Amino acid sequence: MGVIGAWLDVHFKVTERGSTLSGEIRAGTVTFMTMAYILLVNPTILAGAGMPFRSVASATALSAIIGCSIVGLVANLPFGLSSGMGLNAYFAFGVCVATSMTYDVALTCCLVQGVLFALLTVCGASEFIQHIMPHNLKHAITVGIGLFQAFIGFRMTGLVVPNEETLVALGNVANPYVLLGVATTLLIAVLTVQRVQGAMLIGVVTSSCISWVFGLHPLPESVFAAPTLEGTFCHFNFTEYLARWHETVPITLAFLFVALFDTAGVQFGAGLQAGLVDPITHKLPGSTYAFLASAFATMAGSVLGTSPVIIANESCAGIADGGRTGLTAIVIACWFAVSVFFIPVFSAVPPTATAPALIIVGALMMGPAGMMDWDNFNESFPAYLTIAVMPLTYSIANGVVAGLLCYVLIDLFSRPWWLPLYARLCGKEEGGLTKPLVSGSGGQRRASVTASPHAVCRPTTPISSSPQSDLHAGLPIRAAR
Repeated sequence: MGVIGAWLDVHFKVTERGSTLSGEIRAGTVTFMTMAYILLVNPTILAGAGMPFRSVASATALSAIIGCSIVGLVANLPFGLSSGMGLNAYFAFGVCVATSMTYDVALTCCLVQGVLFALLTVCGASEFIQHIMPHNLKHAITVGIGLFQAFIGFRMTGLVVPNEETLVALGNVANPYVLLGVATTLLIAVLTVQRVQGAMLIGVVTSSCISWVFGLHPLPESVFAAPTLEGTFCHFNFTEYLARWHETVPITLAFLFVALFDTAGVQFGAGLQAGLVDPITHKLPGSTYAFLASAFATMAGSVLGTSPVIIANESCAGIADGGRTGLTAIVIACWFAVSVFFIPVFSAVPPTATAPALIIVGALMMGPAGMMDWDNFNESFPAYLTIAVMPLTYSIANGVVAGLLCYVLIDLFSRPWWLPLYARLCGKEEGGLTKPLVSGSGGQRRASVTASPHAVCRPTTPISSSPQSDLHAGLPIRAAR
């Protein structure tokens, strides 16, 4: 093994976690293969905000190196970090295009978001918010982002086009660009079904080569080039940020909430897959540092010129291949360091080759919909609003705000505090409205409300001390008269 190998084994706890050095290197390579499409897709999407492709591509690679290095060296977790899919689409289209905001103001929003994320994590608020947020809303945010970026992918391929009468319509499916986009989507889907590692990268490269060979898109001007950050490095505008605070503050909070819940969800799911989550406490060792890695990488990314950085879903690919330690993340960072010198090749990739990746990733983000409790109406309805509002209003922020606000209002007015007031206004006996539904010893009871069959309320006191009294602890209890 050698001195270096022995040091790596001890420092990263490779053997202790049941892995090997070769397994960690292979897992890091596999994860990079599944993540590499971000070097193509992210600059393409942010180009819609007027940002220079090559500079964004360099910033994407450099911010990924920073994030992966932190999570590998400090947190010792096998996660890859990169600019978040969905967040980049929101940056370009939901912020810059929809609000006519320049990208320097949007980058300022990302910087502030990264600072707030770091402060929340240091104070322990990130894990606390993750704990108290209803699971349905957490899952709904992921699903809504998936639909939002899939819609953007359909537009980029030309499958969906604007229509004055119906808002959107089917595009010209006989167009070679549209056909190539459809074929690329099907190719990635088939490779994904066959569990081929790097399916998205293979699809993007194949589509790009076809476009170049048949003259559908210009060839790369060169192969190698030094990284550049011209037009994006420290491109902030704090004056405009403060002048348009009524717009920038909600945007910043939208970035923060999405990054927080996305990072929390992915790291928990990936950690569970790796067998690193404590079965008793349900905590992931190093999770605080994983949050900080995302926060610091986001701040660095805003300085370099890219959208917020989060833990990539594709980390699960490397974990499935045996990645268990931070050495996997270090290998990912090394691959990104090599790729930063091949930016000219990435800049020649046509949008019709990268759009299918958005559609496929959107499909992969539908999984949490099956984990949601749709029978729990006071959580499922806000979750439904979150999912529906994001793509229909072309804004992740609108979806997050709609879901959270709806949940708070439903929870507020489902409590029995307003029943005595309602009784006095209607001239009825208060007891007729607040009669206990279930009585028990010691004055314990469950209050009822007059409402629809979907009415919900929360008990003011425990019904029973028995653990079987509520099989779903923490969920609201239904009541009907």
